[in-house]
Amino acid sequence: MVFIDKLAVVDEKAQLGTDCHIGPFCTVGPNVRIGDNTILKSHVVIEGHTTIGADCEIFPFVTLGIQSQDQKHHAGSVSYAKIGDRNTIREFVSIHNGTEEGSMTSVGNDCALLAHAHIGHNCVIGDHVIFSHNALAGGHVIVGDHANIGALAAIHQFCHIGTAAMVAGMSRVIQDVLPFTIAEGFPAHMRVINKIGMERAGYSSEEISIVRKTFRMLFMRELRLHDAAVEVRKHFPDDKNVALMLEAVDASQRGLARPENATYEINVG
Repeated sequence: MVFIDKLAVVDEKAQLGTDCHIGPFCTVGPNVRIGDNTILKSHVVIEGHTTIGADCEIFPFVTLGIQSQDQKHHAGSVSYAKIGDRNTIREFVSIHNGTEEGSMTSVGNDCALLAHAHIGHNCVIGDHVIFSHNALAGGHVIVGDHANIGALAAIHQFCHIGTAAMVAGMSRVIQDVLPFTIAEGFPAHMRVINKIGMERAGYSSEEISIVRKTFRMLFMRELRLHDAAVEVRKHFPDDKNVALMLEAVDASQRGLARPENATYEINVG
């Protein structure tokens, strides 16, 4: 059974799943689809062509599927926002739809987006991702599964944050952060392996050890990055986590948030 508070405004064309709860002063547009057991507490605004999965909990003053702030947006174009299952979206979070015709902003499953977080147009956010308070992702940002974005961190447009990476609070990310690493600073630089994050995501001690060795080989030796990557491939030709890191190296378009010189002592000393 669907519950819609008498003070909510839900378009008759909106598609609501079983046992949805729409609280007071919520607004749900005609092209919105909401999955089973999802709760909109109050004052939630969902517009555009937006799909929300099952078992989500959405807190007051959240805006989802709102028109992109990108100045390239053309009035009348149709773009999308897609949010997966079992997500917690706290107060004042904003998630915008894509900019170009037919494009999409997407958030995976089991994410926690804390108060005032912002997901910009055309972002792709993986599963089990945490955006802490006031964490911001500009347009076209990609964030891998199990990543953790700290409070007040800002991620520049088109940056990639790898799987199980962590961006420390108040960091300014202007280049890509490799999987399994921690980046911090202004601008942010990768510093160490995200050992705790990897453990929480279920990686074994052996997997963590190999990732740490890979990080040292890539950045803690006097080798050009290309030559270091070749050496890593020789040492760990079949390791899937190493392959993920090297794929991120090869695919980077904004460049990598490389460690500073002081990082050497942390990782090798």
